Amino acid sequence: MKYTVIDAPFTARRDQPFSKQEQATVSAICSRVVRVLGLQDRDGLQRDLAIVQANCPIDLDALAAASEKVFMDELLSIVDSADRTTGSLRGNFSSRFMLDAPGLTLV
Repeated sequence: MKYTVIDAPFTARRDQPFSKQEQATVSAICSRVVRVLGLQDRDGLQRDLAIVQANCPIDLDALAAASEKVFMDELLSIVDSADRTTGSLRGNFSSRFMLDAPGLTLV
C-alpha cells in the first residue's frame, strides 16, 4: 500500500486522510512523547510520522505499544530521518515496525 504526503500537517493518505484509528494512534504517540520528553512540537512530530507512513509505512499500533526504550529509539530515528521540507526520508531509514519488511518480527 503506497501513501502520499499532502500539504496539511500530519496528513498522509493512501487516497484518503489517516483513518480515525490511525489519527487516534498518532495522537497517542505524540502525547507519549510529550509526557516522556517534554517535547511540545506535536505538529512537527505528526508531520514526521506522516512522512514515514508516506515513504516506508510502519505499524503505528505496535509503535505506540512498544516498551519505553524501543519507543524512544524508534521516535528518535523517525525525527532524525524525516525531512519536513521535501516530505522524504533521509539516509537508509529502517524500523523494526516496517509493514513491508517480510521476515522481521515486531517486538
